[in-house]
Amino acid sequence: MTVFHGEVGLQFTTHIADHYTVPQWVQLARLAQQFDFQQIWVNDNLGHRNLFVILSAIASQVPIKLGTAILVPYFRNPVDTADALVSLSELVDGREISVGIARGDRAQAGHQIQMAKPISMVRETVQCLKRLFQGDTVEYKDYPALSSFYKLNDTAKMRLGFVPRSPIRFYCGGMGPKIMEVAGRVMDGILVGGFFIPLARSGKLQGFIEIAQRANREKDPQGKLKKVCEINISVSRDYERAREFPKRYISHMLLVLDAMGFTDEEFAHLGVDPRDVSRIKEAFEEGKTIVEVASLVSDSMVDAGFIAGSPRECEEKLKEMCRYAAEYGFDQVCFAKLGPDYEESIKILAQDLIPSVVDR
Repeated sequence: MTVFHGEVGLQFTTHIADHYTVPQWVQLARLAQQFDFQQIWVNDNLGHRNLFVILSAIASQVPIKLGTAILVPYFRNPVDTADALVSLSELVDGREISVGIARGDRAQAGHQIQMAKPISMVRETVQCLKRLFQGDTVEYKDYPALSSFYKLNDTAKMRLGFVPRSPIRFYCGGMGPKIMEVAGRVMDGILVGGFFIPLARSGKLQGFIEIAQRANREKDPQGKLKKVCEINISVSRDYERAREFPKRYISHMLLVLDAMGFTDEEFAHLGVDPRDVSRIKEAFEEGKTIVEVASLVSDSMVDAGFIAGSPRECEEKLKEMCRYAAEYGFDQVCFAKLGPDYEESIKILAQDLIPSVVDR
């Protein structure tokens, strides 16, 4: 019996699956489209294959809706971002470009960039881009956080020389009371990223969603935020590989959950010993590599943030997460991270798991 009714997407997490080339990402997108996935989301990381190159390559060859999950405003100035998105809009044949946006991962982008005024950076980027897409002339002085970070001339103005050919909509990829308020006031939707599983199981998710919805209603009583959630999954017929694959990501996730204010009781509810979280934190502070820290990640830690294993072992856990998605009124579930072999994972999802879970 299916438990979720809505769209189904995939996230291509390029920094974790960095062995895939751009042509291979296109091939995987084509496979996803052939199996009736409705959207591909691509993440944004410095030092890995460029987000907009991958999106453009897919858009030029595969008729599928595309999105960013997530776009990091510290990586490129707003005019460069606007140029890229509007250029991309000419390739997607009228399909929406979904811009998931947030400040970026503390554990990765946060070590590369001084993340000044993250809430303001996200808010001002969205506001500036929306005006540029409308054909308006923007004055940099109206966006002080952006102007300061990028050393923009606050007496200068900018107007794009062309307009979008497809809808471009914004989805808040951050989690927290302040950014959810911003989401409700200036964005079109929310994208609950790689923390959906622990947020849903801990009960924290509902409060964040309510903040965004309340702010959105204050702006427009008839407004409706579209809601997308990422369900982290690592599925393979090779059980050991499926369980090993998430460990690097989980080591970072635990630090973010700790920074988000997860209590010892909430970690324990997820099956994670708070003392193990402290050990992970200490290992990073000592300068250990991600591979070294990943060796400290236990099976219970993996289960706190991932559905991981063989198809049979994943099915009931996937139903649980899709029930949460349905209960909270999500419009799309996006399967993220996928596993050690993307082609295998896409086929397993499409043929073995989704038919019993999602009514499309």
